[in-house]
Amino acid sequence: MRDRSEYTIRNQRDFSRIYKQGKSRGGRYTVILYKRNGLKISRTAFVASKKVGNSVQRNRARRLMRAAFRSIEPGIANGFDIIFVARNTIADCKEADVEKSMRKSLKDCGLLGNGINTDEK
Repeated sequence: MRDRSEYTIRNQRDFSRIYKQGKSRGGRYTVILYKRNGLKISRTAFVASKKVGNSVQRNRARRLMRAAFRSIEPGIANGFDIIFVARNTIADCKEADVEKSMRKSLKDCGLLGNGINTDEK
């Protein structure tokens, strides 16, 4: 198991850069924002706003997204910062549903599998 801290987006500057300059793709349960980071690794963040619900529901949403991402992670392209934002529809769904939705959105972005998008700057 690798050290997760270096693969996590933590600085507000990085979040702002992705929100302002990055691209996005919406799915049924999540919205994915992404931007090249100039590093040899991809970093991720999992976010749930107050629109998702109370603190218990927001923490569950983040847990669901992290758990779903673990099985997808080996196929992710390197060199991107990716933010997963929970939608309020995530409240009553299962991990498998979230994983399927995330996988489809990542594939549409060109961040998963053979369709890696190299023209993104």
